[in-house]
Amino acid sequence: MIIDIIPKPKGPFSLQEISKETNCDVSNEKKDISIYNITSLNAAKKGDLSFLDNMKYLNQIENCKASAIIVSSKISDKLNTDAVILRSENVYASYAKALKKFYPLKNNNIDKDNCNSNTIDKNSKISLKTFLESNVHINSGTKIMGFCNIGPNVAIGKNCYISSNVSISNTVIGDNCIINSGTVIGGDGFGFAPINEGFIKIPQIGIVKIGNDVEIGSNCTIDRGSLNHTEIKNGVKIDNLVHLAHNVIIGENTVIAGQTGIAGSTIVGKNVMIGGQVGISGHLIIGNNVKIGAQAGVTKNIEDNSSVSGTPAVKLSTYLKKTILLNKMVRK
Repeated sequence: MIIDIIPKPKGPFSLQEISKETNCDVSNEKKDISIYNITSLNAAKKGDLSFLDNMKYLNQIENCKASAIIVSSKISDKLNTDAVILRSENVYASYAKALKKFYPLKNNNIDKDNCNSNTIDKNSKISLKTFLESNVHINSGTKIMGFCNIGPNVAIGKNCYISSNVSISNTVIGDNCIINSGTVIGGDGFGFAPINEGFIKIPQIGIVKIGNDVEIGSNCTIDRGSLNHTEIKNGVKIDNLVHLAHNVIIGENTVIAGQTGIAGSTIVGKNVMIGGQVGISGHLIIGNNVKIGAQAGVTKNIEDNSSVSGTPAVKLSTYLKKTILLNKMVRK
């Protein structure tokens, strides 16, 4: 069912056509080739176009199998790759234009006439006050309360409970999950590329994948992936008013307290405990068995089995020492 709900790219398009539309220069001499899709550096294969905008991922270039890569003009001559290099003065904007070519915004969701009909198990219970859009699949024992909007492109497993006023799109949900009132899952992530005239919207083409035995609180927002998927793995428990941005991955049996926000493409490990009102920056790796204190501001990777607190977050022992010393200074 995952394959059925993922939008398919237009094309193929010639490399020359793409370079012209994205305002890129082809840096190395090579016969024109066809490009079939655009994807991330670590997932790209022959015939794909990829891009490098964040220097954190520079080490992925060498092993990237993409046929062409959009990169900054400043570093294009320093890269070790067999891919055709498309030089850009604004990589993120060029990527946005390429993505729009493969995934036009008006076709970003699967059209009703081009998708499978809805399949609703007879042993599920769906309120008559809930609206089902196209390409929705609901399995046995699942109960959906009133005033929900389900779809397009949703697959829900067995024995799930969806409370009232929930909106779900572009999402696969496992078995035995609970989604509480007011939560929105599978909407577009925050993706805009700056240009001289303002901003251009970047199509969001990924989905949300939710494992088994997951509970999500009220009024949470979980964005669909941009290129890759946003993923919540088995056994995760999420409190109210939590935001997970696009491409975030939450490992098994992690718990997240209320009013926490996790920025895009951050990976959180297994058995992590995140306190309330925590803010975690994007593109980070949070290890397994980590504990993050309430109101912490996480700006760097965290190693396995660590406990951190404070803003910016530091080891708990360091945070406690700083607090004691500060209190002594104030008393003086």
